[in-house]
Amino acid sequence: MLGVTLRRGLVGAVLAWGLWALPSWAADQIMVRFGPISTPVAVNDLQTLATTGQASERLTSLLGLAGMKPADAQKFLSTPVPVQPATLDKIVNSFVGNIILSQVATFVQPMNGGDGVAAIKTGLSQAAQSNPMTLMSLIRSYPGDMSVDAQKAMAIYKQIQADAQNLPQVLAAVDELLPLVMPGFKFSAGCLPR
Repeated sequence: MLGVTLRRGLVGAVLAWGLWALPSWAADQIMVRFGPISTPVAVNDLQTLATTGQASERLTSLLGLAGMKPADAQKFLSTPVPVQPATLDKIVNSFVGNIILSQVATFVQPMNGGDGVAAIKTGLSQAAQSNPMTLMSLIRSYPGDMSVDAQKAMAIYKQIQADAQNLPQVLAAVDELLPLVMPGFKFSAGCLPR
């Protein structure tokens, strides 16, 4: 069961980081690396999947590998993220936010070799203006083509999955500590729907 969940998470991460729309500086493709093997994924195919639920032959193979149906991937790509732009800005520009973005930047990088954290911040900042923000809007806002290290993404996803069991305790601790850094701000009140 864990293997299927990890594969679904990996494909979800790849799909989430590979979606594209109109801006000319947005990604045309993502290069998915599996150790020494790399495969390009056309973001136009991801856009079609996100809007129509129809997967190209390459995406069908990738989804099949993960045991994921196109309809599930479509839902994953278009689900609203319940966060306000001001809250996202506070989190992204905080000490903790920079640590999290640094972790994500270990497996999601601009293909031109630029600063991964800066690219993610740019994408998040622009996507936060969408109403509602979705993974689609995040990818539409990511500045340029990207490279995704699938092995690192899987390792981090596995760690997040293990840590998720302790999420209520982690959120309680963050709610206690975050106001020390950001007076008057409660993480769970600011980020999670009530």
